Amino acid sequence: MNVWLKELLKSLDENLDETRIIGIMEACGEGCPFTHLTDDKLLDIKNESKDESDFIEKLSQKWRVRIEGNNIYVVFDQCYCPLINEDISGVSKTLCYCTQGNIKKKFRLGLGRDINVLMEKTILAGDNECRFRVFV
Repeated sequence: MNVWLKELLKSLDENLDETRIIGIMEACGEGCPFTHLTDDKLLDIKNESKDESDFIEKLSQKWRVRIEGNNIYVVFDQCYCPLINEDISGVSKTLCYCTQGNIKKKFRLGLGRDINVLMEKTILAGDNECRFRVFV
């Protein structure tokens, strides 16, 4: 599976522009079966929260959300995608747009509206962490 996925990502990179790649991968991330925070758990957090700020604070205690000043980030210390995390060598960072789509979905469910997410760093791009900035 690892080799096949690497080839798929390579083919996307070689044949599509970045806008189309992001759209495809974000859509995949919305339905990710490997997410560490299920929709049910997320909705429980939402239902326990009195407003958006409270939701984000509670989410930061139960998931990988970091509040840094006025900025909100989702940060991973390693690649947790079980499709490739046994051998991440040569995997395109295109896969990380899947995570970006998953993060967008989580915040959309929790806040009840669309938000933007910017991928700032990824392990697959050679960074020491995956860091996604969330604009609420």
